[in-house]
Amino acid sequence: MRQTIKARYHDGILQPLEPLALADEVEVQVTVDTEMAVSAEEILRRAARVYHGLTAEDIAQVETIVLDRQHFLREPAA
Repeated sequence: MRQTIKARYHDGILQPLEPLALADEVEVQVTVDTEMAVSAEEILRRAARVYHGLTAEDIAQVETIVLDRQHFLREPAA
């Protein structure tokens, strides 16, 4: 069974911040990820900067390429 939970590391002990559905003394494998998920606010903030520094012509060119799906479905060159 796989569970993803938040935990805090303190004085050499990894402390779960929520209950775990585990029996006492069961061994588990732990993967530590110190990067927390990006918040919705951060995603919007980053999206607002996508075109920062580009001219109107640059933006039009980027949007033309992105909206033209043939650029994404091209067969690799032989």
